[in-house]
Amino acid sequence: MKPGNAMVIRISFVVIAYNEAGNIGRTLDGITALVGLEPERYEVIVVNDGSRDMTADVIIGRAASNPHIKLIDLPENRGRGYARATGITAARGEFIATIDADIILPASWLVRAETALAKHDAVGGTAVPDGDVAYVYQATRLMPRVVGHTTAVTGSNALYRRKVFDLVTFDPSLREGEDVALNQATVRQGLSFATVPGLFVEHIENKALPDSLRWLFDTGKGATRQLLVYREVRVPDLATGAFLASLAVGVLTGLVSPFAGVAIPLAVLLAVSIQHVRSRFETPLKRLPSVLLAIGLDAAHLLAYFTGRVAGLAWLLRNRRPSTVPVRGPEPEAVSRP
Repeated sequence: MKPGNAMVIRISFVVIAYNEAGNIGRTLDGITALVGLEPERYEVIVVNDGSRDMTADVIIGRAASNPHIKLIDLPENRGRGYARATGITAARGEFIATIDADIILPASWLVRAETALAKHDAVGGTAVPDGDVAYVYQATRLMPRVVGHTTAVTGSNALYRRKVFDLVTFDPSLREGEDVALNQATVRQGLSFATVPGLFVEHIENKALPDSLRWLFDTGKGATRQLLVYREVRVPDLATGAFLASLAVGVLTGLVSPFAGVAIPLAVLLAVSIQHVRSRFETPLKRLPSVLLAIGLDAAHLLAYFTGRVAGLAWLLRNRRPSTVPVRGPEPEAVSRP
């Protein structure tokens, strides 16, 4: 007990949400049903990042029956980094969990994460399906494969010791890639982050196709920034290089044969999409129509991603943005509701 008999908050869940009215209720229900969650010693801080749908109303409805749930209502969309940093600033727990509003935690998540945290400063599980094919999964219902994240601990589901945020925090200027930047900063601080083997969380995404394509475009912009800032070449960088090379060859070939000029980059795009779909889903022949649909949708998403990579490079050259360094979070410029 603290002085005045105030109960110490053991764990703060920071949930960020943008247009997640269809998911946020299940996410909150999953958190409050976790095994090992001590009554009166937890809080759930939901940062509504300027949603244009009924997300805030769903949160308010849950908070009416559970006083541990609190809403921070940002007046406009500021991006994932700002939303996470705002929630971290408001959190009072000895441990802090970050959860996305399209993630459903298994009942054992907290117990398993706390056990793993005994050897690390932050831990997290693996989202299934992988985020870059969430729309494809919703459209086809192919069986997803478990694919490890390129980042040890992603913001989608993570448990941190509070001391982590005494040293670093999410960069509020980043609309995406904020968890990658945090992981990079923790390495410089000598902190230990780890993925918990076998800890899987359900990723349910309800984005419309235009929103999903826009997200992959933004992700591509962020991936270019990450490559230039951290100088770490990943598989997506190689795939982007192959496509851009095929595009250059296609342009030159198109001077002689317009058909070949279009066919070359299209063939590379489809080849990358086929490999990507096979790596993310089971692709049995009996589901061939769904597999073909998945390849087509994935190709469209990859094209949006590759376009974002180029746009990201153009933006960085124009703005000459310095390297990303996470800073302490801002004071919430928001309406905070119990």
